[in-house]
Amino acid sequence: GNARRQTRKRRWLRPPSLVAMGIEASAPARAVHLPAPVILHVYDLGHSHEMWAMNSVLGAVGTGAFHCGVEVYGSEWSFQCTSRGTGVFNCVPGRCPSHTYRTSVAMGETLLSREEVFRLVDLLRKDWRGGSYDMLVRNCCHFCDEMCRRLGVGPIPLWTTNLAGAGAAVKGAYNVARENLYPTLLMGCFQTRQQAASAKGVDLNDPAIVCDAKPASQSRRPPAQPSPQNA
Repeated sequence: GNARRQTRKRRWLRPPSLVAMGIEASAPARAVHLPAPVILHVYDLGHSHEMWAMNSVLGAVGTGAFHCGVEVYGSEWSFQCTSRGTGVFNCVPGRCPSHTYRTSVAMGETLLSREEVFRLVDLLRKDWRGGSYDMLVRNCCHFCDEMCRRLGVGPIPLWTTNLAGAGAAVKGAYNVARENLYPTLLMGCFQTRQQAASAKGVDLNDPAIVCDAKPASQSRRPPAQPSPQNA
């Protein structure tokens, strides 16, 4: 009898459950992160006053030769040429030791968390190897442009990259000219040597034959003399 009375007493003293009170237990709250600002830091290349002066002049026409880095969550990320491994590196924001700070551009805010940004950097480290660096078509500005796009705030301002774009266009034109013009010159040279060999009976392998790269019919003519009427 005493045991039954003690059990009833314990049940009476037990606090009612939330469900019994009509309150459902909520799921664990997820960690909430606020959007993080993304800042593009722009530098003059190197530390010479001449580069600063040149960029001041080029800035008037909307271009320049710059180094760039992307700041997010307290670190600045950029890309450089290395003999091996990744070319991605980080530094204190606005204080890249190899270049002279010029200005900063607020790119907006990223919705990625700190952990998601670190995972993104790991992917970029694999894609941007130091040996793939090219001053015209794959430099720090191109890296920053891709990183900003993946952060959801890109592209970076055109004036930071259009000088490299112009250089890439020149390089592309050079490659096209090299691939298309050189075979033409070589063919003209070979035809000229064949004509010389057949006309003079000279051995085609004789190194004394000079290639003019022009057919005989297109050789230079003496300048025309003025007519008596115009004299």
